[in-house]
Amino acid sequence: MNKLFYRIFLFCMIISCKSETTKLIDIDGNQYSIMKYGETFWMTENLKARRDINGNNVKYFFPDNDSSNVQLYGLLYDFETACMVCPQGWRLPNNKDWEKLFNFSKDNVAGNYKDKQFWKGEINSNNSGFSIRPSGIGNNEEHPNNFRENTLFWSDSKEEEHFIWTYILEKSNNKIRKASQHPTYAFSIRCIK
Repeated sequence: MNKLFYRIFLFCMIISCKSETTKLIDIDGNQYSIMKYGETFWMTENLKARRDINGNNVKYFFPDNDSSNVQLYGLLYDFETACMVCPQGWRLPNNKDWEKLFNFSKDNVAGNYKDKQFWKGEINSNNSGFSIRPSGIGNNEEHPNNFRENTLFWSDSKEEEHFIWTYILEKSNNKIRKASQHPTYAFSIRCIK
């Protein structure tokens, strides 16, 4: 009887210690890994959806203007599109969400969030499992796209009427920056629930 109780107890402990990860599927059938950080579920991959939750086509950019990069780096969206494209029941993170995830009150070490296989010449742990890849920015070729140099993520928080807060990870920089950007530029999206 004691052995059975011990086995049941051990089985319950193993299940409760298992990290909460699962999959999310968007309207286009793309699958994403997700993970729970605190009380919030986050996508651990960049969004790739080409339609909004109503099935309408949306505006997007390819990382480095190359469609073959979508599978590894996701798509890049302007702010208006970013507000409409998260899967049903998910949303764009606000500043509080990002700052809680990145521990802005402490030492925000970017290497804890960078996918170690994609930032050439750097040593990153990705011990958070957030797996950020340097997707660069999308625009109408008026600025360099910084592919494999940085990643910017949209927040849904506005700095002023015309600027939106973003969170930036850069090559050779172990700090995560926060900066306001014009909403017509295109950046990566991670949705939360």
